[in-house]
Amino acid sequence: MHIAVIGLRGVPDVMGGIETHCAVLLPRMVSQAGNKNLTVTVLARRPYVTQSKNHDGIRQIPLWSPRHSRLETIAHTFVAAFYARFVLRADCVHLHGIGPGLAAPLFRLFGLKLLFTHHGEDYKRQKWGRLAKAMLRVGEVLAVTFANRVITVSMSTAESLRERFPQKADRITHIPNGITPPRQIENVDSVLEKLGLTSGQYIITVGRLVPEKAQDDLVEAFERSELSKEHVPLKLLVVGAADHESDYTQQLTARANQSIIFAGRLPRDTVMALNQQAALFVLPSYHEGLSIAALEALFSEAPMLLSDIRPNLDIGLPEHHYFKTGSISDLSEKLAANYENYVVRNFDPTVFDWARIAQLTLNEFEELAPAGETLLSQDNSAANTKGMS
Repeated sequence: MHIAVIGLRGVPDVMGGIETHCAVLLPRMVSQAGNKNLTVTVLARRPYVTQSKNHDGIRQIPLWSPRHSRLETIAHTFVAAFYARFVLRADCVHLHGIGPGLAAPLFRLFGLKLLFTHHGEDYKRQKWGRLAKAMLRVGEVLAVTFANRVITVSMSTAESLRERFPQKADRITHIPNGITPPRQIENVDSVLEKLGLTSGQYIITVGRLVPEKAQDDLVEAFERSELSKEHVPLKLLVVGAADHESDYTQQLTARANQSIIFAGRLPRDTVMALNQQAALFVLPSYHEGLSIAALEALFSEAPMLLSDIRPNLDIGLPEHHYFKTGSISDLSEKLAANYENYVVRNFDPTVFDWARIAQLTLNEFEELAPAGETLLSQDNSAANTKGMS
């Protein structure tokens, strides 16, 4: 089977949840298939990936897309659809995100099998206007309706889709995002020194600088808490950058000072090392699918405080690890509490093991393979398991 992967900017060093998901998942799928039954080609976007290359057994081909936040995704998806059908002659498309879902009928018209991964209800993102939100809702409907199989990274999304699309319920599977153990950072102290931080004396948040990630709420709550004026002062470290410059990013980064540090985009292993040294990890988002940043902070054993949106609640932490989404006062109050209360105990990382997730995803592709053919290598077929729910 030749699978064309569409809907992401590129791998491996492109910022974004879908991009991180694919950079980790796809090589594991190829490896578990024994590198002989499966070919995977990522159709990337040229503004982010400049030339064709391989990444851990995956081919990657950059195709044209406009560098415009409102047109980039859908324009590239339609270009990729024609390329997948008439140039690659792929058997199947793995489509990521509800925006690209607008092209779902075209993939099926071209005779391509379609596996759709739903990464979150993007129409809830604050940056989109009414028309864009309406189109994203249409994309979700078309993707679920026309896909042969549907994966959701969030349990609550799977439940919602089964209720809304009962005729498709048996084709909807929940498979979460995963956690990858970091490589050893040679000198964490040098990273801390460069950022002007002291171990155990900073709060960290990780994510793209976009309104739905609500870094502005966290900055406001941090300032109200006056933690930077304590006898042992705390700092706030904001890790992440923006794909496109906006009024939000300009206004947000203008609030930088000695206590509020914007580090930009950092390597994943560096971020996990910073999580390990942090006093507290905070995810104030209004919208997520299943946050890889939060899962990695969990793995790093950082104390956790999350907004109470449904996908964050799906992680399953006790109630006191959550604050009311959008409430500056509630967040500020919880930032001033004893962080020992936010230490996560009895966390089971095996649920989020990428090897298991890759195998479950291959199971979904097995359903689309021609009769009598198998994607799993002999070693993995014996361990073949069905989806999580």
